[in-house]
Amino acid sequence: MQRFWYHSPVRFYKTLEELEDMTNPQNTQYFGHVNNPYPLEVNSYHRFLIPNYQNEVESEDLQLWLDEIQVPCEFGILDGKLVRVTFVSFEEIQGHFEIKNELGETLFYSNCVRFLDSTDDEGRKHIRIATKHNYNRGLFTFLGDNHDWMVTSLPGYCFGQFDIDEDVKSAKAGKLSSTVINDAWLEENVKYEFAIYGDNNILSFITVHSTNNEFYIDGTKRTRKEKPEYEEFSPTLTMKFSNQKDEKGMNIFLDEEKIFEDVMKQVLGNELKTIIYTFKGLDAIKV
Repeated sequence: MQRFWYHSPVRFYKTLEELEDMTNPQNTQYFGHVNNPYPLEVNSYHRFLIPNYQNEVESEDLQLWLDEIQVPCEFGILDGKLVRVTFVSFEEIQGHFEIKNELGETLFYSNCVRFLDSTDDEGRKHIRIATKHNYNRGLFTFLGDNHDWMVTSLPGYCFGQFDIDEDVKSAKAGKLSSTVINDAWLEENVKYEFAIYGDNNILSFITVHSTNNEFYIDGTKRTRKEKPEYEEFSPTLTMKFSNQKDEKGMNIFLDEEKIFEDVMKQVLGNELKTIIYTFKGLDAIKV
């Protein structure tokens, strides 16, 4: 049974039975099974929000495992409820996430994922999404400084498809009836192509969260311009976005270090910057 729509490509449930329940349409999709694990970018931070339903935890001493490998992570716990999980993997591994307590008991299971390097022959990587809203939405706790962002990679690329929308106001001028432009509104748009292979979990994620107040693609703030150009049984989905601009007409960028400052510390030594990832239960150092 499906109690609610879980708008996320990586989903955490209390039991394996909930993940394997084929009466839930979200479990019957292309990605998320052993033969088709959902792709996550290796060597990158990911943060997913946990729905505010049956997410109570008795202890803050939690660990994240993936197929018997402990994954560096940080949990967000608010009022005794698990509201988010942040993680990074430096290895290309695959399996189901398991969130365990200090006794080794599994509290949550995820659909199957795989960490990989998505770089294609031209050097493009899967696009990176960061999004939040200014009030709690869809059972997700967006409010609060430490429990608000959802950040991950989606299996899609930018292939340099862009155009310009315009709204031109013109008028007749002179005895020769020539036309002059009185005013013009211009906006640059860019298209992204997502490899969804019919997986509506990706479609619902990008459709719902691209309407959030804060939405960034590859670190640039964008606004969705139209509904997805999607054909049934098509392996790809194309969406158009425009860039939001500041008062100087410049694109607005996202500083991810501020989002992840609670899980990362930086030290200086020997003129090299060493990043120390601090996680509960496991430390990881990346130079």
